[in-house]
Amino acid sequence: MTKLLEIKDQFVRFYGKYETYLNPVGKFILAFVLFEIINTNIGYMERISTLPVALILSLICAILPMYAMIWLSAIVILLDLYALSLEVALTAFLLYAVIFLVYFRFAPKDGVAAILTPVCFKLHIPYIMPIGCGLLREAYSVISVVCGTIMYYFLAGIKQNAATLMNVSVEEGTQTASKFNISVGQILGNKEMFLVIAIFIVTAIVVYLVRKLEVEHAWTLAIISGVLIELAGLFVGYLVLNISGKTLWLLIGSILSMLIGFVLEFLFMNLDYARTERVQFEDDDYYYYVKAVPKKMVASKEVTVKHFGNTANMGKRIDHSKSKLTNEQEATSRKVIAKELDIDEDLLK
Repeated sequence: MTKLLEIKDQFVRFYGKYETYLNPVGKFILAFVLFEIINTNIGYMERISTLPVALILSLICAILPMYAMIWLSAIVILLDLYALSLEVALTAFLLYAVIFLVYFRFAPKDGVAAILTPVCFKLHIPYIMPIGCGLLREAYSVISVVCGTIMYYFLAGIKQNAATLMNVSVEEGTQTASKFNISVGQILGNKEMFLVIAIFIVTAIVVYLVRKLEVEHAWTLAIISGVLIELAGLFVGYLVLNISGKTLWLLIGSILSMLIGFVLEFLFMNLDYARTERVQFEDDDYYYYVKAVPKKMVASKEVTVKHFGNTANMGKRIDHSKSKLTNEQEATSRKVIAKELDIDEDLLK
């Protein structure tokens, strides 16, 4: 544990020293992963679904605020969907309008969560998102996770039905209502999406409330509670909705999400409950009972540095022009040298 604390302390110091450079690098990596996922899954417009374009957009996102990444990714998605079908692009535009109204109204500072949610879905670990929001943010931050979840399921549904949309455009070009029905159906008719959203909301609220409790290991209890709620809720929901093929990834993703949650606890709330202190004090109006739990930290090493000075400074203080020094001058010389060398003056007699 001590070694881990030392690594954590070094990481915090390193980040604090190079924060100005690390933040843009982190945003560049996140943006590049996001645009590559978009290009791989719905890259219907070949002109923009290329590696150079992804790199350029990632560089732009690296120097702009986080919400710029949301806008740029939305524009790229709309262009890709326009290449597939005008009706699908229009449906996505209306969906984005609603999501942005909700997002910028309630959770404008949680852009990272809105972007990470679809990325985590692709990595099969979306269950960490409501848990992370409940641990690190306020309960309403789950709204950003909901926005990311809606977009993921909408785009996944469009990808699954891309062939059908193309056939409709070829065989029944005048029947635009069919395309609208298919695209809107990916939202309103997706029972799995509503199940996941409901479980995520409940999980985030429970995790937030549990980690606020005045009990020992509140974060650990919150993480375990969140994982169990997601695991049980989604497992039962999949059975009721007769959705197969999800159980294995649900179990693996839940375990990985729990491990990531413990990493977050280690980084942000690693407390030493063995050294808990209770303090009582009062003022003119109140009597206070305070429970103080210290964080686990590595004791800083004390380093003693001795300065020996240089002969040039000593030479300025001692007049060497005289061949023979008086007793007073010799005593002064001994004091100067002893002080510079940090030794006892008697050793120079």
